[in-house]
Amino acid sequence: MDIFDVENSVVSTEALHDAVGFISEFSVELQQYDNRITGSASETACARAIRSRLADETDATVRLEAYRSFPLLGRGSLPFFGLWYLLCYVLYFVSFAGNITAGILLTVLALAVFAVGSGVMTALYFNKKRFKKFLSQKVSYNVVSEFSKNTDKLKKERVFIIADNHDATLGNFVTDYRIMSKIAHIFVPLTAAVFVLFCILKMAIGTDSEVKITAFTVIPAVVGVLGVTVTLLRFSPFERHAKQNNGVATSVAMATYAYFAEQPDILPEDVRIVYASFGGENSAHGGSDAFVKSHPEFADAHVLCIGDIDSSEFKIAERNAIRRIEYSTPFVSAIRSSAHEQKIDISALPTDTVSQKLASIHGYMSDAFAQNGNPTATIVADEHRSSERVLEINDLEKLFSVTVGTFIKLMGDTSTPAEEEHKEQPKTPSSAEMEIHAVVGK
Repeated sequence: MDIFDVENSVVSTEALHDAVGFISEFSVELQQYDNRITGSASETACARAIRSRLADETDATVRLEAYRSFPLLGRGSLPFFGLWYLLCYVLYFVSFAGNITAGILLTVLALAVFAVGSGVMTALYFNKKRFKKFLSQKVSYNVVSEFSKNTDKLKKERVFIIADNHDATLGNFVTDYRIMSKIAHIFVPLTAAVFVLFCILKMAIGTDSEVKITAFTVIPAVVGVLGVTVTLLRFSPFERHAKQNNGVATSVAMATYAYFAEQPDILPEDVRIVYASFGGENSAHGGSDAFVKSHPEFADAHVLCIGDIDSSEFKIAERNAIRRIEYSTPFVSAIRSSAHEQKIDISALPTDTVSQKLASIHGYMSDAFAQNGNPTATIVADEHRSSERVLEINDLEKLFSVTVGTFIKLMGDTSTPAEEEHKEQPKTPSSAEMEIHAVVGK
C-alpha cells in the first residue's frame, strides 16, 4: 500500500493529524451502536451521539430532523417476499388435491398470486416508494448542521453539503455475507422461473399419471424449498444480524465539516457549509429523500456524499447504472482533480459487467440529490467491490484530504448563481491562495 505523503496534502500536517485523530476515535465510539438498522433504538441513539459530538467539536448548532422511515422498503422487503413465495407454493401443491378443473383454477391462482406479488415485491426491493403507504412506519432522524459567516440574510449564498449515513445495512442469517449474496442472485430468479414453468406445464400436460404427478411434485418441492429458503435468509430483519456500519464515513464527513466551520477565515463570504448524516438510508434512501424534500432552499447546493468505507480502495460513483441516473461531471472532475494533485489514487466505480451493475441495485446517496438537480457524486470503498479490506491511518488521511480538497476546489471554481451576477461579490481566492490553518481540537 502506498504511504500518503502529507506534504502533498491541501491540509496542514497539524490539521491532518487532529482530523485523523478524531476520525479514529469517533469511529470506535460509534461501534457501540452496531445494530442501528432503520428505525431502531440504536439508530436513534447513534444520531444523538453524532449531534452531541459535532456540537462539542464545532460549537455550531446541530439538530435532529425526524421523518417517517419504512424498514420494509429496499432490502427489508426480501423476507416478506419469501413468505409470499411460500404462499404461492402452498397454492400450487393444494391444486393436486381436487379434480382437474379445480386443479387448473388453483394453479392459475398460484400463478396470479406469484405475478402480482413478484411485481409488488420487486418494486419494494428496487426502492420504489409507491407502495410505502401500505408498509409499517418508524421514526428515523437526520443530523443536520449549518455554518456561514455571512450576516446579510438577503445575500444569496452558495451551499456546499457533506453527507453520510449513520444507519446499518441489514445482515443475514449466514456468516459470510458475500456468499449468501451470490447464492441469492443466482437461485432466486432461477427458482422463480422453474415455478412459473411447472405451473404452465402442469396445466398444459395434466397430472393423469403417477409419473407426471411425481415429476410435478418432487422437482418443484426441491426447487421451492431452495428458493424460499434463500429468499428468507438473504436479509434478516433482526437487529442482531445487522451488517455493522464502521462509522468511518460519518467521522470523515464530520471532520470535513468541522475543518471549515472552525476556520471561517478560509470560507468565501458567500459560502454556507452544511453537514448532513442520514438515518434510514439503507431503506430505499429514506434519509436523503427526506432531506431533499425538507430543504428546498438547498436546491442549488453542491453535495459530496461519502458512502460505505470498508476498504482502502476508494472509488467515485459517477452514476447509478441500474436507474440510469448520471451524477455531476464537473463535481466528479473536482474529486479527481483533488485526488490527482495530492497524489491519491481514486478511480471511477466500474459499471460495465452485470455484477457491477447489480452492485448499485440499491443506489447511492447521490441519487436523491441528482434527481433533485443538485451537482453531486459519491465516494465509496466497499469491501464487496474490492480485494482491499484493511483501513489504516494512512487511508483516513487520504480520504479526509480528498474531501477537503474537493470542497476547496468547488468553492473557488463554482460561480455565483445567475441572478446574483450583477451584484457586487467579494472575491473568492483560488485554492492555491487560500491559507490553511490547523483545526483546534476541543
